[in-house]
Amino acid sequence: MRQATPLARYLPLALAASLAACGGSGHDNTPSNGNDGPEPPASMTFAQRCAQLAGKDVAPGSITSTEVLEATSGQPQTCVAMGEIVSSPTSTIQFRADLPEDASWNTKLVQMGGGGYNGVIRPPEMIDGLAGGNIRALGYAVISSDSGHQDPTGDFKFALGNPSALDNFAFNAHPQLLKAGLATLQALYGAAPSRKYFVGISTGGREALLQAQRFADSYDGIVAGMPVVDYSIVNQKGIAIAQAAFANGGAGWLNPAKVKLFDSAQLAACDAQDGLADGVIANTAACQFDAQALRCPGGADSGDTCLSDPQLATVELMRTRTSLPAPVANGIATAAPLGVGGEASALGWSVMQLGMSGTTPASVEFNFANGYLKYGVTSSPTTDLLSYVPGTYAQQWLALSDKVNATNPDLGAFADKGGKLILFHGTSDHLVPPAYSSDYYASVVDRLGQARTDSFMRFHMLAGVGHTGSGYLFNALAALDGWVEKGQAPQTLISASLAADNKTIVSSRPVCRNPAWARYNGSGDVNSAASFVCATS
Repeated sequence: MRQATPLARYLPLALAASLAACGGSGHDNTPSNGNDGPEPPASMTFAQRCAQLAGKDVAPGSITSTEVLEATSGQPQTCVAMGEIVSSPTSTIQFRADLPEDASWNTKLVQMGGGGYNGVIRPPEMIDGLAGGNIRALGYAVISSDSGHQDPTGDFKFALGNPSALDNFAFNAHPQLLKAGLATLQALYGAAPSRKYFVGISTGGREALLQAQRFADSYDGIVAGMPVVDYSIVNQKGIAIAQAAFANGGAGWLNPAKVKLFDSAQLAACDAQDGLADGVIANTAACQFDAQALRCPGGADSGDTCLSDPQLATVELMRTRTSLPAPVANGIATAAPLGVGGEASALGWSVMQLGMSGTTPASVEFNFANGYLKYGVTSSPTTDLLSYVPGTYAQQWLALSDKVNATNPDLGAFADKGGKLILFHGTSDHLVPPAYSSDYYASVVDRLGQARTDSFMRFHMLAGVGHTGSGYLFNALAALDGWVEKGQAPQTLISASLAADNKTIVSSRPVCRNPAWARYNGSGDVNSAASFVCATS
């Protein structure tokens, strides 16, 4: 499977969410079963019923506007209802419900997670890669929200002096959204959904895990992809990388040519360890490339054909597990290494961690960490990330972690109620390290035991996929639905790599249960999943 290419619609957007024990409006956040309220008149057309949703109370929210999308080839007529939940005087959750016409509705609901620091509503198309295609054509009703604030910049400024908005972003928006979503379905269809699923990636993956941890009775099944298990971990690592790269006038910064130098050398050393030299390192555990082989003579920078000692120090920081300067929730004391492979890709080191300038920090992670530090940790917009002293404001780091983290391994209540959970991560994630997912999975096994964990949870790694992916199809939703509906526990899944049109399938690979990886069997079409087996050695 080829390394993922960027797709702007999948990149993290903004951030927010909040109700609250603190500053909340007093709404009951226990999700309704959706059976309250009158059934819609049978004599009305679907479009008329959709139009009549406007202005309707769907406690704890209300519908503000509606639009009917006419049926097209491959997707049914759909009612799009926009609404809002006034969670507190300082935090309003805006939401969207996409509801297919009655004959096309499969009676199931998918609640979408958000992205980045939220602040915008994600449309259903942003889930397509995880649903195997156009989710509208599959007949699901879909609900999503901005998590309690409106800001597409994703700078975390919403959290400054606004505990209600922070709580909504952290954990409290989705229970309110579910309750309003169920009321919206009841108002249109006169029925509750037969199944409720939550699907999220990145921040949405964190939100997905939180539903299983905090709201175990809410969903029948959950897909958690590449979860930002705790921003306090990810951002402390990001601060350390930025400070290493930009100290002493940027002596530790790697330009794209040097990143490519490392990527190519590592690929040459590790690519074939999975049985096929195809540009993807599937057997990441076996890849032990020593970056010191790229050291400039004497350690001083002498151009793009080698790495200086300060640059090697930055590389080492990105590739190793390091101690956290400030403690975080659930006893986590280390920050994991970044992913393996794709360091020079469009979702690699330059975009995610280092930026394109050695004098002006401007990477995805720098921006995330900068806002989180200023508006969440120090509560001072003048804080300078590059001069911040790691380990200071330890109580603030911990307090934020207590709110936003999704690292609680006790999923016993979710397992007891029959819920199913699919967790996955990309091996080449250079924003949210894949080891956070493997660490979390291991913690669940430690807590509940392997047999009990296997009864409700699966963990898969997608080889060569960067953060949020893009350019691939991974039908995790179908696997989840089959597990919930038919008891078909997923084993090896299939992921398809897409061409530049994001539609045409170029190749397919098995997506093995961790710690197994896809090994080429030595013969057959290298672009077919049938030519690979899941292996552990």
